[in-house]
This record gives sequence, C-alpha cells and structure tokens, in this order.
Amino acid sequence: MITSTVVRKLTSVAIGIGVFVIIGAIVGRAIGAPLANAIFIAAYVGLCIGVFEVFFVQSKAGNRFRTLRPLIHLGIYGLVILAVYVLGIILLTWLVAQPEQAAAIRARMPRSLPAVYAITVITVLVLRVVSFIGARNLVYLLIGRYQRPVFEKRVFLFLDLKASTAITEALGAKRAREFISRFLFDISKPITDHRGDIYKYMGDGIIAIWGWDEALSGGNVVAALVEADAALKDRAPKYVAKFGRAPEFRAGIHGGEVVVSEQGDLRRAIEYNGDNINIAARMEAKAKEHDLPVVVSESIARELESRGVTLKRIGEESVKGISKPIGLYTLS
Repeated sequence: MITSTVVRKLTSVAIGIGVFVIIGAIVGRAIGAPLANAIFIAAYVGLCIGVFEVFFVQSKAGNRFRTLRPLIHLGIYGLVILAVYVLGIILLTWLVAQPEQAAAIRARMPRSLPAVYAITVITVLVLRVVSFIGARNLVYLLIGRYQRPVFEKRVFLFLDLKASTAITEALGAKRAREFISRFLFDISKPITDHRGDIYKYMGDGIIAIWGWDEALSGGNVVAALVEADAALKDRAPKYVAKFGRAPEFRAGIHGGEVVVSEQGDLRRAIEYNGDNINIAARMEAKAKEHDLPVVVSESIARELESRGVTLKRIGEESVKGISKPIGLYTLS
C-alpha cells in the first residue's frame, strides 16, 4: 500500500528531478552536449539524488549521516554524486547516445562533473526547503493563495509527550532531547500517512493539521493516533533498552473555521488563527487533566461518530477562554 507519506516523498523527488532537468538542459547546451543526452543524464542523476536525499538522508536511517561533521558529510555526498554520475555516463553511452558520440561524452566529463555537483547542491537545497515547509505549502506560497486572509475549515491535533519534565530530569538535557527527537519522528509518520500535515514542532510535542474532509474521511485524525500509539508500543523495547523508559503521549482534537494567512517578511509562513485552534489546545490540556491519551471536542466527535468512529463521552466542561461549556469525548 502506498501511503500519503510515500506520495509526498515521491512528490519531492519529482520536484528534484524537475529542477535537475531544467538546469541540466541549460548547462548541457552551454557545454555543447546534445539536448537528448543532457536531459537523460539530468533526469537520471536527479532521480538518484532525489531518492537518496528524500528516502535516506531525510529518513530515520539517515540520522547518523545528517549528524556527521560538515566536511565528512559533503565528502560522502560528493562520492555518491561521483558514483551516480559515472554510472549515468555508462548508461547514457549504452542506451541513448549514438556510438560515435561516446568519445566526446567521456571527454566532457571533467567539465560536466563540477556542473553536476553544483546542480546537485541546488537541488538538495530545494528538497530540504520542501521538506521544511511541505510541498503543498510551498505551492501555496508561490501562487500567493493566502496573501489575503481567507476562512477555511480545518481540524487540529495538539499532541505532546507525557511526563516530559520527569524524563528530562531523569535523562539529562542531551539524552532527553535524543529521546524526544526519536519520539517526534515515530509519531510523525502515522500522521502524514493519514493525510495530516505537521504544522509545528513545539519542544516535546507537535501541532498537526488536516483539511476538514481529509481529517474526517475514514476517521483519519483518530486513525493517526491509534497507529502512532501502536508504533510506540511496538518500539517500546528499543526505547527501554536505550533510555530505560518508553514514551506515551497526550492529545487533543478540535476543528472548525479558522483564518489562514501568510505572515512575515523575509521569512514567510502560513499561519492559522481563531478560537478553534485555541480550543484544540484546550482539549490537550483536558487530556492531561483527566489523565487520558486523547480528548476530542463534541463538534468533532459528532462528525466522527456519523462516520462510524466509536467514542466515549466524558461530560461537558468549561474551557478557559470559551464562554460556553464544551462536550468532551475520548476513544472508547
């Protein structure tokens, strides 16, 4: 099954290939390479580098690689680029280029390799920007969708690590940060698998966001939590072996109409404002108050129940900053 997370990663790879092909075709013509040859080698190298960057470097498997000293990191990346490029030249001369062009292609390698390295650096920077702000948000910023504030219906999930203060005291600041980083990584994938976006990482927790229909269809917002909990339990022995304890989370869910707009000047971001995002934060506080893993507001609970999700009513309580009491639900 191809998950939403994989689709997003493949979208990032496609963006990387596109950047490589555009720049590679321009540079190829500038050094006198036939257009078909330039496009082939650019697409091939873009595909390989995109897959390496998105599916390895930006994955859990690439944690150690990302933390290497900059010179070592760049050196290994350079070797990867060299290996990919040399193999690409072999494939080019075998599959695409005319036999009489092979000698000229090999002769251009000393000139074209620095260009390939420079294009790779640009492409990796683009991929990391996409990873940082999300492909969808990047498109929204480019087309100016939220230059003027607009109203949209969204569902918000506030989630944080349970007993984070005690964990920091027990492990110390550095090891606690490693623990929290691993926790945030493990809970993020179930959210993106179920069509959510990570809006913000906040210390030991996250704010995740869904479009209204995306969150409620198939109970995605609840399914993400169920899967995240299962992932943490499955990996609990590894946490205990390394840190002496396993993580648990608390979460709050609410949604409704919010104002979406671009904010900032040199650094632009898409922001969400309104009572509904504040209520979602209060739901997470209610989960802590009732010592429950998740609390869902009544408005979202009714929508989920109409789609076959079974929830248990806690009661109706006042919420800070909101004049009317709100019905509270949890997973049954």
